[in-house]
Amino acid sequence: MDGGDDQRDGAEPSPVETTERLLLHRPAETDLDELFALYSDPRLAEGDPLLLHPTRAHTRAVLDRRREQWARDGLSSWVVRERNPRGGGGLIGVGGCSLLAGTAWNVAFTLHPDHWDKGYAQEIATAGIGRARLLRPELPITAVVVEQNRRSHRAVERLGLVRAWAGTDAHSPDPTARVVLYADRPLSAERIDRLTS
Repeated sequence: MDGGDDQRDGAEPSPVETTERLLLHRPAETDLDELFALYSDPRLAEGDPLLLHPTRAHTRAVLDRRREQWARDGLSSWVVRERNPRGGGGLIGVGGCSLLAGTAWNVAFTLHPDHWDKGYAQEIATAGIGRARLLRPELPITAVVVEQNRRSHRAVERLGLVRAWAGTDAHSPDPTARVVLYADRPLSAERIDRLTS
């Protein structure tokens, strides 16, 4: 994983990180259209209905929040593109680690369905975890996964994270929705409560 400058000449941000196959950019205003297209793809709801964005304004709010996290915490989700694009360098997805409840680095990724099952989630998550451990190594690495999202469970387990808790999804309007909290170490009951409420 290599670092990069935050800005090149021109409007497009340069990669903050690169991996073997990917360019990992900090989110920029110019990403809004592609991010809205990603988050309005109904195939995302197969794994997690809450991933869908009903409006461009919703996507803008998420984009703004990610940019604020970068400014405040030095890390959040990246906008991910192919390093050597075959046909245009379009958006692969978003992902990385962000500070959750001030008490853990939470790894997350949302990939365009055309890029599922290619190992990109592992590549993105590994880069995010590496950066998180450089910034605040004392914090655990976690992942919160919707119970029905088998693809994400497999990806998180391949990272070496283990189930720490399972229960009701406090953020879903569906009272039957459940999530699983994964972690790289044992978590106190207090920390679990902060991460899942």
